[in-house]
Amino acid sequence: MWDFTSGLHRVGKTYGDSGARPDAIVISSPHPFPIFAGHALARRFNAKLIFEIRDIWPLSLTKILGVPAWHPFVQMCAYAEHFGLQHADLVTSVLPRAAHYLADRGYRKKAFAWVPNGIDLKAARPANVSSEAGQIASAKLVEWREQGKVTIIYTGSIGTPNGIDLLLKALEHGSKIGQAGRCATLVVGRGEQLDALRAFATEKQLTDIYFSGWVPRDDANALLAQADIGYAGLRNIEALFGYGISPNKIADYFAAALPVLLPIAPCGDPVSESGGGIVRRAETPEAVWAALYELIRLSEKERQKLGALGRAYMEQKYDYDVIAGHYATAINQLPSPDSGGLAQ
Repeated sequence: MWDFTSGLHRVGKTYGDSGARPDAIVISSPHPFPIFAGHALARRFNAKLIFEIRDIWPLSLTKILGVPAWHPFVQMCAYAEHFGLQHADLVTSVLPRAAHYLADRGYRKKAFAWVPNGIDLKAARPANVSSEAGQIASAKLVEWREQGKVTIIYTGSIGTPNGIDLLLKALEHGSKIGQAGRCATLVVGRGEQLDALRAFATEKQLTDIYFSGWVPRDDANALLAQADIGYAGLRNIEALFGYGISPNKIADYFAAALPVLLPIAPCGDPVSESGGGIVRRAETPEAVWAALYELIRLSEKERQKLGALGRAYMEQKYDYDVIAGHYATAINQLPSPDSGGLAQ
């Protein structure tokens, strides 16, 4: 984080020495610290400054990882974010309800635009997988489909915030009550919980689940096209997710026209807004299984109908061309910075 932030000053100087003069500088916040370099460069070039919130850093640290609010790094993140909100001409966010977060922080009147994580719906999606891990996973999906099973897929990181352990416990519950025989599950990705989850599945004799490990993105998209239901994961953390979510995996699921299970409280998320699946606060294995089984029990045609709703919503809201147009409009509507610096 330090290296990237300090490097921005050098890159900005080189860029400026080339004679280029940007109209706007966008600082995105996988972490918030580049806002200091962005602010300095915006003043130097008399450019508009846009602060894009991807992760709400203080809350992400305290609510997901349990880091205490007094921790020095949390305080540093909070200060950097406050600096960005104070000095930006425009705040944007991938989170649909981030305007509420601005209001809660005292920036109700700050110019704001929602610019979600998008997807290129025009891009060709490979029909076949190329990696060995992807080919094994694809063969599993074919085998399960031939057995008449409804296939559930998860793609992404496998860590504490993703709730895959809760999914496995839900599948265990479904097995105990004699309902899980109708489905099989493919988990695609890697993370710190992968080995423990594999061991859990073996211990509980969950035979209709396969962990592929990491596969290339094109392979993951090809596997989605073979599945029936997308599991979005996430744990219900309303203090954080109440401002909205924007996981890339949901866009990928909907691009493949999959119905989606999102086991958190509705938060302006794409599944709720599109009607393309089930969104429900499900914090226990029993609750997750109940929601999942609702999708499993649907006919293939009914699941396809839900997936089509999600796909249509992606085309309206999440296509890169649409997002870029909204972003450009929001920037162009800003007043030009005056000669003394940024408009406040």
